[in-house]
Amino acid sequence: MDRTHPLPLYAQVKEVVVSELDRALASGLLRPGDFFTTERALCRRFGISAITAKRTLDELEAAGRVSRQRGRGTMVAQPRVSQTLDHFYRFTTHIASQGLVPSWRNLRVAVVRAAPDVAQALALGAREMVVELRRLRLVNGEPFFLQTSYLPHRLFPGLERKDHERRSVYDLLASEYHRPPVECRETFEPVLLRQEEARLLGVRPRSAGMRLERLTRSADGVAIELSRGVLRGDRCRLTVDLR
Repeated sequence: MDRTHPLPLYAQVKEVVVSELDRALASGLLRPGDFFTTERALCRRFGISAITAKRTLDELEAAGRVSRQRGRGTMVAQPRVSQTLDHFYRFTTHIASQGLVPSWRNLRVAVVRAAPDVAQALALGAREMVVELRRLRLVNGEPFFLQTSYLPHRLFPGLERKDHERRSVYDLLASEYHRPPVECRETFEPVLLRQEEARLLGVRPRSAGMRLERLTRSADGVAIELSRGVLRGDRCRLTVDLR
């Protein structure tokens, strides 16, 4: 370490460690979830103080490169999911395109009366019913996105009885009801995760998250789905291309 360099010591150590981590991941020597290092090991190797070592790991964790787990140490973090905001996408195909493995767990499938705000978004009558589908979406087996979707029951009768374990909602809409989604409007809002949300996503309460709302339409302009959910803030990265 160059103590005369204008770059702080923790930043110099971070540069070295990130470079080595990238090489180890590329070669297969390390994989997400593997043990990585400790503050004490960094102190011994680089001749730095415990405070500097802690700052280094804080920076690596904030960048999504490592995760620190009480009783286990510092682990190689799961890769963040990158999401561009310039085109319509489907969760499963988008995740798979990044070399990751998408899956989901159904938490609730039911026909319920639409709440006033849901009815307004979907242009439904005051007493109309919707299919409510609550899912926990996973990436590489790890909870990533807690999502609840509402779909007009009169447009999709019997949707609640379809095979939601193995088929995506959008596949069902296209093949069974001939109403594939073609466009949507999404709204993102940074939040602190509530206790129940944090529990299902496997993080601490009040961890950083991203609240998402999506209104999806079919080719005839009819609103066919209102989706609301929260993403883990430590696993997502949003990118906007402006032209």
